[in-house]
Order: sequence, then C-alpha cells, then structure tokens
Amino acid sequence: MYLKKARLIIFISGLFLLADRFLKWQALNDWTQSHLFNRYFGWQPFFNKGVAFSLSIPYQVTLIFSLPIIILVLYLLITEWKKENKNLLLLTAWSLIFAGAISNFFDRIIYKHVIDYFLITTAIINISDIMIVMGLILYLLNFKKIK
Repeated sequence: MYLKKARLIIFISGLFLLADRFLKWQALNDWTQSHLFNRYFGWQPFFNKGVAFSLSIPYQVTLIFSLPIIILVLYLLITEWKKENKNLLLLTAWSLIFAGAISNFFDRIIYKHVIDYFLITTAIINISDIMIVMGLILYLLNFKKIK
C-alpha cells in the first residue's frame, strides 16, 4: 500500500516538473507577450537572474550553493524512499522540493536565469517555485504531525 502511494507521489511530482518545463518553453517560444486577466493576475514571462524574491546574487555563487542543496534533497528523498515505513508527508515534501529545484537549476545552467511566467499580485513565479514552497510547507507540517 505504501509503495503504491509512494510511486504515485513521485509520478505526480514528475508531472508537475514536466508541466513546468512545458510552460517555460512556451514562455520562451510561443507565449512571449503578457496576457493579463487584470493588472494583478495573468501570464507574464520574466527572466529572473536572482534567487528567491529576485534577490540579486552573482550567478556563480547561486550555482555553487544550489548544487549541494539539490544533492542533499535528493539524498533525503532516497533515504525516505528506502525506509520500510515511509513517511508519505516527508516523501511528498522532498519529491516536490527536488523536482522544483531541478527545473529551476536546469534554467540557470542553460539560460543563466530562471524563467518565471505567472503574475500573482506583485510576484511573477513558476510551477517550480510553487512546488518548492508547497514542499517546505509539507516538511514543516510533518513536525506538527510528530507532536
């Protein structure tokens, strides 16, 4: 039972990763213009050279710090996967964080920036950003579950 659920979690994270890659491709190739429902919500391609919240950090520093973090998250994901009694909340958290981080890291390697495309109020984000934040929320909820 746990194994089926664990596989489903990994599969769904992979689908989100593919959706993000597709939308980033669209932002680069087909949907390059803004399409706003109103001034606070819509599609607006943006090339983010910074990190979270567009904080300006040199490209090389970002890469140097990103890779060990991605490797750590992968290690935690594999460790949770190998456990007899998998914690599905933690498995989901690590899976989402890893998939989101890989997509954004791929952008940094290939394009030297992250491709964002959803305008939500004053932020422009992508599915990878949502996956990373949701993964962190699930990780924190795991502590509440333990207590």
